[in-house]
Amino acid sequence: MPIYHQLGQVPRNRHSPFPKADGGMYAEELFGTADASSLLYHVHVPTRVLSSRQAVELRWKKQDPRPLRDRHFRTHRLAAADRVPLLFNADIAVLTWTPHKSGFYRNAQADEVLYVAEGAGTVESQMGELAYKAGDYVVIPRGIIHRLRMDPTRHRFLVFESRGAVGIPSRYRGENGQLNEDAPFTERNIRRPRALPVHDELGEFAVVVKKDNWLHEVVLDHHPFDVVGWDGYCYPWAVGVQDGARFAANGFAIRSLGSRPEETHFLGRVACEEAVYHLSGGTGVEVGSLTLHPEGLAHAAVKTEWAIALETALPLEIGEASLGVEDSGA
Repeated sequence: MPIYHQLGQVPRNRHSPFPKADGGMYAEELFGTADASSLLYHVHVPTRVLSSRQAVELRWKKQDPRPLRDRHFRTHRLAAADRVPLLFNADIAVLTWTPHKSGFYRNAQADEVLYVAEGAGTVESQMGELAYKAGDYVVIPRGIIHRLRMDPTRHRFLVFESRGAVGIPSRYRGENGQLNEDAPFTERNIRRPRALPVHDELGEFAVVVKKDNWLHEVVLDHHPFDVVGWDGYCYPWAVGVQDGARFAANGFAIRSLGSRPEETHFLGRVACEEAVYHLSGGTGVEVGSLTLHPEGLAHAAVKTEWAIALETALPLEIGEASLGVEDSGA
């Protein structure tokens, strides 16, 4: 993220003693990567783990071999389920998720971009509370413990899991990280956590951690959202699809496409693949349609609707679940 943010109480200087009012010290945690990090100040030492076990191995089955032709998957016709892989390669995975409840979760192997197709609520995390609604992207850097406080409505997400760090394309940022005048959206469109409830609670708190293609159950002896303050550049953030948001990481780019004249064009994709998630219906597609346009074939771009386009350097494998909702006439 190009924006520095601070919430709650932090000491005047980094890596310095931060005493509690009733005695003892808050525990400082350096969180993130060399490119973007934050300092978190915990009531309890975050390394206090009661137990850890491997719970579920994730084995994603794919179509093999994959024919060279355009594809159309009606993803909203899939039954409600946990994160179901639709398309994936070594850099990026596209999943659909229809949760009815949410617990503590940490993806320790990928950054996540959640597109909110349906629903509204709040992302709760160590960095505080971030509201979301239908039409939003929510970016959650890897390693952040979070859960959803969902409004009592149907929820559906399109999830992008990235092996590399997700950011804003460099061509839209100046040397100091500020979004430039050519960027399709600005810092004004970016929403950051605004409230930081402190949960000073002891007990047994189970966190599902995704790592090495396993779901692990890690039990802490304290509530994971015990942070009294933090500052830095690594935190969850949100931006609307209609703000024109764009993202990039190693091997892929994500673009928001709208019904604007500049989006009316034809493409000849010979150096990358493109998948398009349709946000409104149109000729031959419906809300939630996911079309795949393989490398080596020319195709028409979205013209009169809002959509999300994913361009990848590597071919996209087709998840087994996608085949069950494929339009055979595509």
